[in-house]
Amino acid sequence: MQDMSGKTVLITGPTNGIGRATAVNLAKAGANLHLLCRNAAKARTLQEDLRKVNPEIEVEVLLCDLGDFASVRQAASAFEAKGLALDVLINNAGILNTKHVVRPDGIEEMFAVNHLGHFLLTHLLMPALLRAPAARVVVVASGAYLMCKTLRLDDLAWAKGFRPLKAYGHSKLANILFMRALAKRLEGSAITVNALHPGEVTTGLGRQNGWWVSALHRLASPFFRNPNQGAATSLYLAMSPDVEGLSGEYFDDCKVEVTKPWGADMNMAEDLWTASEALVGGVPSLFNSKAEVPK
Repeated sequence: MQDMSGKTVLITGPTNGIGRATAVNLAKAGANLHLLCRNAAKARTLQEDLRKVNPEIEVEVLLCDLGDFASVRQAASAFEAKGLALDVLINNAGILNTKHVVRPDGIEEMFAVNHLGHFLLTHLLMPALLRAPAARVVVVASGAYLMCKTLRLDDLAWAKGFRPLKAYGHSKLANILFMRALAKRLEGSAITVNALHPGEVTTGLGRQNGWWVSALHRLASPFFRNPNQGAATSLYLAMSPDVEGLSGEYFDDCKVEVTKPWGADMNMAEDLWTASEALVGGVPSLFNSKAEVPK
């Protein structure tokens, strides 16, 4: 395992499944961890567990609801106040709703949490990433993007035709397109950004939706990867020297995978970027042009 001693890593959604496995392995590797979590009790339990895994590391909790942009701003501000260099940002958190849930601002919840919250968080943490000598942004996307060939920027509430898996795939397509647009803006900088498909993993994703979803998970679990297997590509992108300097790619099983054309549509990626800036209430001006990114 790559030595991460002295490195600072922030990971979203680390209390369950892939996120927890990722955090545990990073702790074993010696990384100082900042856990961005929605549930305070689960966060404190994980914090204690990680300190037992490696008593030498720092483990801090940042409470945040990624679907609440004021909450995202508060969490990012709390981290920035530490003045740390952020070596790795892992945008791991994700939700899968089987019911149609619209946030108070009129945005379908999976899109708000899975994409917009991370879009805003990444912007707000960019000064910390720029302080690191060679930072990495790791975006946990999904092969579910295959279910949605285009973005519904004209109906982000999904007022028409809501289908759970298609809406989930919509948010995962947004993850990949955000990665593409961010990598383009970061060309020539010391920051890389890549996305990944973790595989079909036995996690708690979607189980809040009812007994039948939990039953489905139990029936299908023999065919799924376990969380440690699912975390392998996240850890590879966060730690491996093999991907040093590599940016703008989509990975599966620790290998670059060519997406379908809509996963690399830069026109759609730019439309998403413009819409996302407005939807989160504005972002720092660092990315208005590539020329403004510090080299």
